[in-house]
Amino acid sequence: SGELVNSTPLSQGKSSDELLDELLKLNQEEKTEQQSEYIPPEDKNLTDEFTAAIISETGGLNENSAEKIAGTDFIANTVLPYLQTNRLDLFPEIPDSVLKIVADSKLARAAYFKTTNKDAVAIYNAVRDFIKTNPDELEDPAALNKLSDQTEKLAAAFGNLSRAATPKSLLATHKNILLTAYSLQKSLETIIGSDDDPLKLLIVFNDIEALGEFWKNALAEYDRASRVR
Repeated sequence: SGELVNSTPLSQGKSSDELLDELLKLNQEEKTEQQSEYIPPEDKNLTDEFTAAIISETGGLNENSAEKIAGTDFIANTVLPYLQTNRLDLFPEIPDSVLKIVADSKLARAAYFKTTNKDAVAIYNAVRDFIKTNPDELEDPAALNKLSDQTEKLAAAFGNLSRAATPKSLLATHKNILLTAYSLQKSLETIIGSDDDPLKLLIVFNDIEALGEFWKNALAEYDRASRVR
């Protein structure tokens, strides 16, 4: 309920993929015996890739291909399968090894919630503002600037939370809060960049109900756990 102050301003401005990349790289660096090379998460432009696939399949844009694209079979046989196989990874796996897990104790739990509370509040506020966003106002620079401000706050929250000492009993709760910050920032970035990749925006809007349910449950679980003494 107090004023939010980000303790790691250097994390501001980093994209959701950059933050996830930094976190997961720790797993590779700490396990030097691991043979497989670390592969960062891919953030491709789905619209460009889909357009290239259409051109390749139809042999280029011409009268015949235009008729094919306009047909209902094209939607069922090409567009929908593409969306099913090229979904955004909004909930990437976060291995235990990249987090700071500590033994359970009342002191450790109290310290965890004291450390993470301001970031959980920042995430809650971002979810609240996201829900209030009017799609008809997304062409307004002021509205986009507000969303950009929230992505910076989410980036700072993700960075703080990724370094928080987490009691083992709170690990699942902690991961869900991390994934809430990540998926919400990713969704905001998609909305802000919708002119460059409208297909990605379509995928986010298609998943918005599931996203909202996940965010609500994750924040509610964090709140319940914080009240246990």
